[in-house]
Amino acid sequence: MASDRFGLASRSRAKKLVKAGDILLNGAPCESSRFLREGDRIELLAPLEPPPIFEAPIEVVWADPFLAAVNKPAGMVVSGNRHRTVEHAMLFNLAPSDAPGSLPFPRPVHRLDARTSGLLLVARTAPAQVALGRAFQAREVRKRYRTMVVGKLEGEGVVEEIVDGKPARSRWKALEHTRSLHVDWFTTVDVWPESGRKHQIRVHLAGLGHPVLGDGLYTDGPVLRSQGMLLFASELDLAHPISGEPLHIELPEPARYATFRAREHRRWMRYQSTET
Repeated sequence: MASDRFGLASRSRAKKLVKAGDILLNGAPCESSRFLREGDRIELLAPLEPPPIFEAPIEVVWADPFLAAVNKPAGMVVSGNRHRTVEHAMLFNLAPSDAPGSLPFPRPVHRLDARTSGLLLVARTAPAQVALGRAFQAREVRKRYRTMVVGKLEGEGVVEEIVDGKPARSRWKALEHTRSLHVDWFTTVDVWPESGRKHQIRVHLAGLGHPVLGDGLYTDGPVLRSQGMLLFASELDLAHPISGEPLHIELPEPARYATFRAREHRRWMRYQSTET
């Protein structure tokens, strides 16, 4: 949709621009009722207006004139028809680029669930935005997530399970096991989603019988909701959208992960000492 493609405030705004002839389809004016087909080219003639700035600090992990990677906080929506979004916070944290084709404000090029934290790519120029969009569509961006799951998940493996009616595939590897008074065991896991379905990691891990800690949506069992959802986008590998050079961006897991493991271990050991 034009509203999604250009980051417009709403569908009604996109319809007004179509009616005014400011959005072209394959080089010509079009009707707002026209459905897009593969290969269609849409153009916005009216300049994008920067959104109202949401003054929320967001860590800029890496940046050049064409794109940036930011560390999205848990609980913040990436974009949408609301004020408190990552997109609206971008101008508070990252100035427009001075490179050719600069966007009037940095734009996220993919999504993370509101409750998921971690690496999010942001385009600073229109050519980078288009190239990154194509790379995600072609699954040329490799992502790794760090999470903790209920139970003692051992080894490594692959999950191939339909998500949202479409094929989806995730690789996982168990890293560390921790005893817990609340869920008996929990496991620190790395996950590499090889497709990009909504809630894919959460669905796949729950399907293994090991839901993400803090995620009560896909299980009826105990998941320690009070901890928040422990799912973190930790690594991105891709070709730079302009130079084509390999780009690797990585963050360590949040400090609260290690704190949580240590606390749960201490509680378990203290309980064992009182029992003996």
